[in-house]
Amino acid sequence: MSTVKQPAIEKNGLPEKGSTVIERGIYRINYPSHKGIRVYLKFKDIEYQKVFSTGTRSERKALAEARKWRKERLQEIKNSPEANNPLKRKMKNNTSGITGVRRSPTAWSATWVENRVQKHRSFAVGRFGEDEAFKLACQARADAETRLYGGIFQDELKPPVVSEPKKKKKKKKAKRK
Repeated sequence: MSTVKQPAIEKNGLPEKGSTVIERGIYRINYPSHKGIRVYLKFKDIEYQKVFSTGTRSERKALAEARKWRKERLQEIKNSPEANNPLKRKMKNNTSGITGVRRSPTAWSATWVENRVQKHRSFAVGRFGEDEAFKLACQARADAETRLYGGIFQDELKPPVVSEPKKKKKKKKAKRK
């Protein structure tokens, strides 16, 4: 087991020089020339980093801004086409067009993994009809994605944006004389 040498601690609780890990990807830096919070991410050989100085704001505010910046970058990376997100990637043999939705001889099924256990819901074509069974399987998959990941990743599962129909104004009939 390897040990990591920690920098010497001054009276104020901060290291003499160097940086210490606060949480994953966020470090406290303490050098004579600058002090602050540093965020560092690396994805596919692209480095993202930013330093939030504690000279003009408190360390708590700098840490909050650093966490917000890291969350935004991670979201940006996750939504990028290079992310190779398995929920966005379509397999060659996918005939339904939606990851996790498949057609068996008698039903449409939605599958997902929850707590390392594969779960599924099936909707019989004989009971619901072809179109309704497919829609129910897609809805079950969308519900599972929302519950597990906090949102729907597949554009095909997202409900279409429908604006409310405009109300027609009733025309007054002209009275005949």
